[in-house]
Amino acid sequence: MYVAKVGLSNIRGFTGARTVDLALPTGGGWTVLAGRNGSGKTTLLQALALALSGPSVSRNLVPDFGGWITARTRTGWAEAHVTRDPYFDALTGRGRAPKGQVVLGLEWSLPRAPRGEQQEPLRPSMEPYDAEYGYPGAERGPWGENPQGWFCAGYGPFRRLVGGSGEAQRLMLAPGPAGRMATLFHEDASLAEGVSWLIDLHLRRLERRAGAASTMKTVTALLSDGLLPDGYRVARVDSDGLWVRRGARQRAFPLREMSDGYRTVAALVLDVVRQIQAAYGELPAITAPGRVEVTAPGVVLIDEIDAHLHVTWQRQIGDWLRRHFPNIQFIVTTHSPYICQAADPGGLIRLPGPNEDRAPEVVDEELYQRIVYGTGDDAALSELFGLETPYSTRAEKQRQRLVELERKVFAGRASEAEGQEYGVLSERLSSSLETRVTEVAARLSGSGTSGGSR
Repeated sequence: MYVAKVGLSNIRGFTGARTVDLALPTGGGWTVLAGRNGSGKTTLLQALALALSGPSVSRNLVPDFGGWITARTRTGWAEAHVTRDPYFDALTGRGRAPKGQVVLGLEWSLPRAPRGEQQEPLRPSMEPYDAEYGYPGAERGPWGENPQGWFCAGYGPFRRLVGGSGEAQRLMLAPGPAGRMATLFHEDASLAEGVSWLIDLHLRRLERRAGAASTMKTVTALLSDGLLPDGYRVARVDSDGLWVRRGARQRAFPLREMSDGYRTVAALVLDVVRQIQAAYGELPAITAPGRVEVTAPGVVLIDEIDAHLHVTWQRQIGDWLRRHFPNIQFIVTTHSPYICQAADPGGLIRLPGPNEDRAPEVVDEELYQRIVYGTGDDAALSELFGLETPYSTRAEKQRQRLVELERKVFAGRASEAEGQEYGVLSERLSSSLETRVTEVAARLSGSGTSGGSR
C-alpha cells in the first residue's frame, strides 16, 4: 500500500486557503513535511493516519475528538488515496473490488445544540466520508477487521523505550493498525515490545521453530549494518534482551544501557520490522554480503524523525532507512534541514506558518535542488525554514558592530580604541570564505546590514 494523495479540510488550522490537497510520490521513498512550530505537521500526519486506519481504529486511537474541527465550522474531513500492491495487499470478504486507487475518507461533524439550553461543549462525531463517491474496497482492504497486508505504522516524537501507561500499552499490543499507530497519538506509549519480540524470536529459534532462525539472522544483520554509529554491532540476543559491542574484542552490554539516541533509533527499526512481520505473517527480506533489505511494501509515518538524533544521524537516517526498506513509503515531519536533504523529487513539502494564508505545497525544483545539494546552512536559511541568520543573537549584534567599525577603519576615521576593538571582533567573528564574500558585498553596496542573512 502507498499513499498517492492526501486531502484535509476544516481540521484544526487547515481551513479555507490552507485546505490540504497534496499529491505524493508513490512507491518506496522519503517524503518530508517541513515547517515552523504551529504549522500543523503533527495534525496532518495524524489525520492521514486516521484516514488510513478507518473509523473503528480511529475511535480507539482518539476517544474524544473535541477541538479536532476548525473553530466556527461544523464539519471537517480527511482523505487518503492509496494504491494497492496486488501481491501483498489482499482483499477480504465480499463486494465490489476497487479499481485503481482506493479512497479512504473520514468526516467529523458537530451536532446541532437545542436552542435555549445550557450544555457542555459539543463533541464531534466521526463517520466514513463519501459525499462525492462511495469507497469500494475500504472494508475489504485497509479498513477490514483484520486487514491482510495493507501495512501502515505511525510513530510519535517521544518514542519511549520503557514504562508507559497501561492504556497506551494495551493499544500498542492490539493487533492490526491500532497497535501500529499507538505511539503517534499517545506519548506515553513505549516501544519496549520490539525487544520483547526479539527475545521471543530467540526462544523460538532455540526451539527450531520454522522461520525463526532466518528472521533472527535478518534482524541482527539489519541492526549491525551501519545503523548504530561508531562501529557498534549486535553481539547477541538472549533472554535478557539485545546486546551490542563496539569491536570484536570489546565487552558486550545491553542496548538499554546505551544513550537515548542509540536506543530510540534501534527500537524504532525493531518495531517497524516487528510490525511488518505481523502484517504479512513473514518478514520478506534479502540478506546477502553487503546487502540487507526488508522488501515488504507499506507506509510508515514518523513525527519529528530528528528527535533524539545527533546531526550526524540526522544526515544519514533517511538514506539508511530508504536503503534497508526500499519498498516502504516513509512520510516524516522534521525541523532539521539534514532530514530534508534525503527527500525524493516531489517529496519535499512546505507547510506554511500559522499566519500564512496558503496551502501546504511541494517545493519548486529550484528550492528542492538548493536543499538537497546545498549545505545545511543553505537549507536552514531558505524559505523552507525561514531562519533569517545562522548566527546567535549575541553574534549578530557583534557583527553589526563590526560592520560599523570596519567602515570607520577603511575611511580613516577610527580612533585608536575603535581600531583595537575592530581587531578583536575581526578575530572573534572569523567566518567562512563564502560568508565573508557576502558580507563584503553588503558593505560595498552601502546596505548597512551585517550580511548575516542570505
